[in-house]
Amino acid sequence: MAAKRSALAKTTPRPVADPAEVARIPLGTELGIEEASALHRQLLGAVDEPRPVELQAREVRAVHTAALELFCLFCRDRRAAGRETRWDQPSEALRSAAALLGMTSLLALGQANPVEVAA
Repeated sequence: MAAKRSALAKTTPRPVADPAEVARIPLGTELGIEEASALHRQLLGAVDEPRPVELQAREVRAVHTAALELFCLFCRDRRAAGRETRWDQPSEALRSAAALLGMTSLLALGQANPVEVAA
């Protein structure tokens, strides 16, 4: 029993984010190829965020394939790191574009709002 206690005592508990603390990323209405570079920088800056990240997508009216690819990579990298990513009210335009390109499952956009991308 003492061996188990000492082994457990040596493990560092993983910090649990307070559910009230969420890093929000507001997305613009137009996510065209022109905005891809700025979106990439914005997502790159949040990929290692320990708190859950919420992508606020209710205002998205147009989305380019490049933006959807960035979202897929962002969600994949956060999932691999065990970090939570959520969608806040993804617009119909975003849902439709993701469905057209077969990315709905990758982005977990087929679920009810807000959508949580499984960690």
